[in-house]
Amino acid sequence: MNLQEVLNPIFSQRSATPTTVGSGGFFSLFGATTKNGVAVTEKSALTLSAFYNAIEIITNDYAKLPKGVFKKTDAGREKISHNIQYLISKRPNQYMNAYMFNKLMLLNAILKGNGYAYIERNAYTSKPTAIQLIDQDQTPVEVLKHNSKLYYRYGGNTIASEDIIHVPGFSFNGITGISIIHHAAKSLGVSLSTQEYSEDYYNTKGVGTAVVTTPKEMDPEAKKRYGEALGGTLDRNGNWKVAIVDEGGQFQHLKITPQEAQFIESGKFGVEEVARWLNMPLYKLKDTSNVNNSITENLKIEYVNDSILPWAIKTDLEYEIKLFSEAEKKQGLYIKSNEAALLRADKKTQAEYFSKLANAMIMKPAEAREKLDLPYLAEADVLLQPVNTQTKQQFDAKLEVSKSKNTANEKE
Repeated sequence: MNLQEVLNPIFSQRSATPTTVGSGGFFSLFGATTKNGVAVTEKSALTLSAFYNAIEIITNDYAKLPKGVFKKTDAGREKISHNIQYLISKRPNQYMNAYMFNKLMLLNAILKGNGYAYIERNAYTSKPTAIQLIDQDQTPVEVLKHNSKLYYRYGGNTIASEDIIHVPGFSFNGITGISIIHHAAKSLGVSLSTQEYSEDYYNTKGVGTAVVTTPKEMDPEAKKRYGEALGGTLDRNGNWKVAIVDEGGQFQHLKITPQEAQFIESGKFGVEEVARWLNMPLYKLKDTSNVNNSITENLKIEYVNDSILPWAIKTDLEYEIKLFSEAEKKQGLYIKSNEAALLRADKKTQAEYFSKLANAMIMKPAEAREKLDLPYLAEADVLLQPVNTQTKQQFDAKLEVSKSKNTANEKE
């Protein structure tokens, strides 16, 4: 009898009904709409260039992070060969590579509030053999709590929590997350309305409007025919609008008002709002108005620490809890994403960085070569001892030797 056959009868009993903790997918946005009545959803929000670009940058940068399996040792840690390594860094399942899988997991966590994946295991050893992404658009997920344990129900199946990788976004209960759209709906709605207004303006005003004056009164039907004929001549697509003013009326060019210009200009404010909601610096969204080269490196570090690292830690811990056996956890095995991959500086700065670490006996040259994707050299797998630095014990020993030599010379 499998887990599904065991759980379904239990959950079907009224006296043992589990508590619903939350659901994956889309949350109610309290009727947030644009001025044209378009609902603010994950799909409509992505029509904003700044929001789309921000989501692409964060998910791509997270997907770039190399993931490795390590073991804690008395000397520190060592990277080990493990079957989990292939799943988290190369091929989690038969449908996609690790880059696309990690990108989609984070995409779901941000836009839908939760990223879910099902762990397939070997029937005999229970070792993970694949990690299948759950498409919440096709199969909504419900999170249940029963007898102090979590279960996930989707597609008619009830799965124990140890077989589900779950990466939540912002959360009030620590279990299920809430889509960023849920809280940013009003703000994004303003940006979408600004976008719609700009489109409406260019479709109804501006260069496509003209006024013709005549010295005498014209018949209304004649005005209409004259305007349509002139408009058709100027633009075969019918986008031009021609007004006929008779009896010597004056021409007045229809220009955008200061208020309208300010509203359209508020689209730039929308970029700043997106940056705040997604916790990323403006320069990442192609706004370099207040950025100079002297602070770019600091902004990059800040971005990695504030925007990428929290997602990496959250996912790494989930992988450790769900993919390792209890025996492996006791052995000190853990998973770590290498955020340093996003902090590679220019060649000169990079060379100075590794040189200082090697001279301070913090890093072996072989470790620096590994980070630079260079071949392993056995002779470089050793800590260097700078000749111009030494411990106090070394200094005292050399001082004693020097004193002994001086004493010997004096006796001679």
